[in-house]
Amino acid sequence: MFRRRQRIMERVSEVLEKFRQKGALSPEKALSSEELGLPPKLKETMQKRLGRLGVFVEVNGKYYLSEERLREVKEKFSQRRRQW
Repeated sequence: MFRRRQRIMERVSEVLEKFRQKGALSPEKALSSEELGLPPKLKETMQKRLGRLGVFVEVNGKYYLSEERLREVKEKFSQRRRQW
């Protein structure tokens, strides 16, 4: 379980970095998954938990990273850990 979670977090970090490197950080700068160099499975991922978190936002078939939403999600998970 821990290894799987670690692999997922590493993969998410890689994807976040691709968005940042390409500058896809606002609706105006949204890019297609091909332009971002992401696998075709991105659309599937967007429909799962990661996509529902609102960190990756779709605009007319293109995507951008919402740094604000990412901070909110990180904060929320951090608070949950502290409660444990």
